[in-house]
Amino acid sequence: MKTMITTIKSLPLLALLTLASCNDYLDTKPSKGNNEILSTSEQVEALFNNSSMFIQSVSIPAASSDDMGMDNNIYDAAGYLDQDFVNGLTFAVNDIETNQYGDAFWEGAYNKIFTANLVINEIDQVKDATEAQKTDFLAQAHFIRALAMWSLAQTYCQPYSPETLSTPGLPLRQGNDYQEDVTRASLKDTYEFILSDLKAALTTTREDVSDRWLVSKPAVEAMMARYYLFTQDYAQAETYAKKAMESQAVTLEDYNGYSLEPATVMDPNSGEESSIAYSQLWSYSPNEVTQYAENYFSAYYDVSSGIYLIPSESLISLYDQDNDLRFEQFFNKHALWNVSISGFGDDIQYHRMQSIYSDDLLTMGPTLPEMILTAAEAEARQGKVKEAMETVNRLRRARMRNTADDIDLTASSQEEAVKEILDERHREMPFISRWQDIRRLAYNDVSYDDVTVTHTLYNVKNNVVDDSQVITYTLPVKSPRYAQPITNLEIKRSKGQITQNLYTDNDVVKTIQDNEEGNEENNEEDNE
Repeated sequence: MKTMITTIKSLPLLALLTLASCNDYLDTKPSKGNNEILSTSEQVEALFNNSSMFIQSVSIPAASSDDMGMDNNIYDAAGYLDQDFVNGLTFAVNDIETNQYGDAFWEGAYNKIFTANLVINEIDQVKDATEAQKTDFLAQAHFIRALAMWSLAQTYCQPYSPETLSTPGLPLRQGNDYQEDVTRASLKDTYEFILSDLKAALTTTREDVSDRWLVSKPAVEAMMARYYLFTQDYAQAETYAKKAMESQAVTLEDYNGYSLEPATVMDPNSGEESSIAYSQLWSYSPNEVTQYAENYFSAYYDVSSGIYLIPSESLISLYDQDNDLRFEQFFNKHALWNVSISGFGDDIQYHRMQSIYSDDLLTMGPTLPEMILTAAEAEARQGKVKEAMETVNRLRRARMRNTADDIDLTASSQEEAVKEILDERHREMPFISRWQDIRRLAYNDVSYDDVTVTHTLYNVKNNVVDDSQVITYTLPVKSPRYAQPITNLEIKRSKGQITQNLYTDNDVVKTIQDNEEGNEENNEEDNE
């Protein structure tokens, strides 16, 4: 038996992601609970410039999709995996519920909501702000709250569909009183709340994107396009995506112009040195990350350093490895040597951007590539096959080596077009975005895009890894485990107002692997 060693890491803010830093006012979060209120526009701006508004620490969703290629050999070499990593790989229920350290994702999102609510509720106390400033402050607050609620809904709730609307949604926090009712609303009411916030954010006076940590009309339009794609209103998704794409300030980067940044790494086992080529994006300064040209709103998922983005064979196989510049830029050979793991072929690890704490950043805010893919998928699902392929190829030409043959994607039917576009979306937005797509694709009106996720790892129960038994963990289509459990700690803090998602023993199928003979038999264990 192996006891899993969990790394307990601090979760510092990504200071100076934006050009503004925290001041003394931010050292104590303002609230009615400590008799502090907003009174100046400088205070509001300091809240919005705080980097915690644009970073969301995340672990379990990053490990959950079919993009994750962690296996037992790498686990053995690492010697341990972070508890959240294992819980994502095994689609855990009980082990997440009982996590005594809480949930940084949940806490981080509701901290953003707390700040947004403070501005919304105290805006009339900001006497030195002009009416135009107040309008923008409110738009920013509503947008930040909508984005935080969106991330929570994609994590702890069932995907949106007519059949899930009555399932539990989220606590719809609108105040800053710690006695506020936090009973979970329905999924229907949760999505209506998000849409209401997005519509309120559309009142911004910022007509175009400048400082990408501030809300603008194209940023809100882009988030509305995402909202409508996930709620299967493809006409509205197309409309809003194309509105956002009209912005001249958000530009598509041609990866043919990107360079690679060489570094020398050493095999921790043999001492052999090798050269690793990181993406140009990996060495971007905090300001470049914040002002990245493809972003409508620069918000990122910060993947814990305990989570290794090891691509699965199915993800790697999607790329033309000779001509797709995303593969060249982001799939780094020997990158696992930096975390003392070696011996598995070329040890490929995925890296795109990094924070000053060297964690991986994956996009949370809307981008131009996402809007191109959203518009293309929406067109395809409405039967506009020719238009859809023209749209998606705009992105394709910026990602493929310009000397390659047959860069453009083609399709002769609606189904073929949707599949081609989804594959391109997968190549562009792996891991967390892929996990969110798997969820939504299970609930649309076709089955040809459904995804069944499987991971193979040792048997894990009660946060203990048993290396004498290998299990294949299968997440069926429409499994209730699409929704991540809420920790018992959060339920206790709510004095029982927050209720847990409902799970059954069949939500995750576990199949025992015979290590010696390769035979399989069904595992009758429960979902714990």
